[in-house]
Amino acid sequence: MKKLLSLLLALLTLASLAACGGGAKTVDIDALAAELTASGAFSDILNPPAEGVAARLYDLPEGTAKKTVLYVSTGATAEEIFLAEAADSAAAGALKTACQNRIEAQKQAFVNYAPEEVQKLDNAVLVTAGNYVILVVASDAAAAKAVVDKYA
Repeated sequence: MKKLLSLLLALLTLASLAACGGGAKTVDIDALAAELTASGAFSDILNPPAEGVAARLYDLPEGTAKKTVLYVSTGATAEEIFLAEAADSAAAGALKTACQNRIEAQKQAFVNYAPEEVQKLDNAVLVTAGNYVILVVASDAAAAKAVVDKYA
């Protein structure tokens, strides 16, 4: 009985280690962006801006992002999608901070211009999954979160 119990404990320990070290999370940020834009979670039209705009809008620290995908609204709303693959876990933390700073800057920009947009920013979906950072500001945050949850 002791041997059986020891064997079971050893198997449980191995299983828990395998679950924790199952490899790095991979998110197909292009597919996620496509599904988000088709989800109906947005009241505005979102389009990808010119190359380099993400780095400027988010004030991204040099070398933190391997790849970014950005979709921005017409400017009438605060809606946008920002997806990034970070260089490493430290860079992911820096990218998340950049997203938080973007949310705060947008709140300041919209508070007097279109105060109803501040609620969208308050409900923004901000998720880190491994080395990926996902920010979605949408009119239907629950629908956006449901799509993000499939990937993250």
